[in-house]
Amino acid sequence: MTRNSAPLRTGVRRIALVIIIGLAGAASSIAIWPAPVLADDPDNCLMCHQFRGLGRFDEAANQVHIYFTNPDYTTRRLGPHSRLACTDCHTRSEVVTVPHQTVSKVDCTRQCHLGSSTGLERTFSHANVSEMLKQSAHTPELLGKLEFEGGPLLNRGQTNCLYCHDEPLFREPIEVMPRFRELTNRAFDRCDVCHSETVPIDIQYYLRHIASRFEPARNTLETAQVCSVCHSDPKIQQDYNLPDSVTSFVRSFHGKAALLGDQTTANCLSCHVKAGENAHFMLGHRDPLSSVSSVNVGDTCRSTACHPGADQRIADAAVHLDLPKAHGSIEFIIAAIFIVLTVLTFGPSAMIVVLELIHNVLGREEHHDTKKKGLVLAILNHPEGRERLTRFKIRHRVSHWILTILFTLLVLTGFPLKFAETAWASALIGMFGGLSIARQLHHWSGILLVGGFMLHMVDVFIVFLLRAKSIPPATGRGRYLEAWVSMPLWISINDVRKTIQLFAYLLFLRKDRPTFGRFSPPEKFEYLGVFWGTMLLGVTGALLWGEQYSSRFLSGRASNIATIAHTYEAFLALIHVGILHIYNVILAPKVFPLSLATITGETPIAKLEEEHGEMIDEIARDLGVEGQNGGA
Repeated sequence: MTRNSAPLRTGVRRIALVIIIGLAGAASSIAIWPAPVLADDPDNCLMCHQFRGLGRFDEAANQVHIYFTNPDYTTRRLGPHSRLACTDCHTRSEVVTVPHQTVSKVDCTRQCHLGSSTGLERTFSHANVSEMLKQSAHTPELLGKLEFEGGPLLNRGQTNCLYCHDEPLFREPIEVMPRFRELTNRAFDRCDVCHSETVPIDIQYYLRHIASRFEPARNTLETAQVCSVCHSDPKIQQDYNLPDSVTSFVRSFHGKAALLGDQTTANCLSCHVKAGENAHFMLGHRDPLSSVSSVNVGDTCRSTACHPGADQRIADAAVHLDLPKAHGSIEFIIAAIFIVLTVLTFGPSAMIVVLELIHNVLGREEHHDTKKKGLVLAILNHPEGRERLTRFKIRHRVSHWILTILFTLLVLTGFPLKFAETAWASALIGMFGGLSIARQLHHWSGILLVGGFMLHMVDVFIVFLLRAKSIPPATGRGRYLEAWVSMPLWISINDVRKTIQLFAYLLFLRKDRPTFGRFSPPEKFEYLGVFWGTMLLGVTGALLWGEQYSSRFLSGRASNIATIAHTYEAFLALIHVGILHIYNVILAPKVFPLSLATITGETPIAKLEEEHGEMIDEIARDLGVEGQNGGA
């Protein structure tokens, strides 16, 4: 061989070396590549599609096409499609060459070939799902005609399955099988004794598949989001005369519970799909076979998964009640009445607070009887005087603080449900350990509140009987009527007259501020609000908590009314207590930083002589004392 052939020999050796290294690399890649991938990616599509940057910009469509496929989905068996080869969905002739030809849209009803590390192959098809849809409310023809307000959601020719479905992922078995962590180390070895070779089955895949089916494919909110794609689109609602059912569902108890993290509450499929039925066979409410038809909806509501033991009338409760649009309904009327009551009750009380603040800012001097202060001092020097001037007894103060604690708990555990879509509501429920615990606290706080209210009523009744016993029988109005109208917190005609005088004074139409007895009209009115509110909240709360029992003698519509009454009365109570009462006992200049009446039962002398002059005069007469410095 000549000298000129030396470079040729060197080049051949280099080429041979590259080929050997390449073959060795390929062999090693095949050796270390998991067996399932060899079965599920026979065309080696992942060689290119495993790279995240794979894509192109389509100038004609003005959009980016991403071709990345996560290889972990296949290698780690993350979902039911992980055992499919790419050409089970994509036509082989269109993707066999690189770059690919124009690829047809995927048809989910074509037959699939399930690969397996055992070498066995099974076929599968969604064609039966297509047949179910033809008999359902979501027929392929109907889905194919959908026009959305924002334009088409799917490309032309794309399968309608994508309206509801995306790439499903398996859950980790430990999420639904609490003891799985303990069994992990030995479970697969035990199963593989038989299923590795004798009866070959991909144990890990099937375990994840079965574990995922123990729970719904989507949680309540995700299911609502899927349904909202169509049912909350304005154009579809207009074209098919549909209400915004998803929005009204989210406003319902079930929707708000889901917003607060409850994964066990009912979702759209809980009602609209019969137990044991396939979701693809969902029927419209006019179909007599539908789970929400007038014939079946009662049984759907009282299934073992929802409200077992309830009467069929529980179905009269409107899950999709859209209160702002329910004009003329009893629910709308009751809501309107509560709004009017809130304005009429909160408005005057708030006006008194605002006007008194204006008086404080202007520094207006009170023109009350200057002898009252001397009379108060004289009463305090009497052995029985301090006790008589104590407006709140020990039992009243203890009851007040118990009420304060229970009311606070009820607000903290109840109002997050009304504002479930806010971040603070979720955070607050999380502090209680979840919605279930928060609801239990709410229920038991309500029971204790009602129990305390009943004890208070017993106390009131005893005081009433003692007053009636002390009144001579010969009184004109009768002993018991006289005792009733003389009760300290009874609102009389005189209180109405005094309230008018108070407004006249605060509006600078009267020189002197009116004085009151042991309790002023605003205090009596506030007590009446607590009395009325506790009864109403207790009754409606009991109806809602025991709706399965109450449905046996009341229509489910009573639950709607109870919900509205419970909600609006709670709002009314909160704004009165949270704004007016807090101001009167904490922020008002005469009691700041806290009224001692809530602790010691004693009222500041300045407040006594200014607002409770009639009480001072009555006590002075009873004790036979005269004011100091000549006051009488």
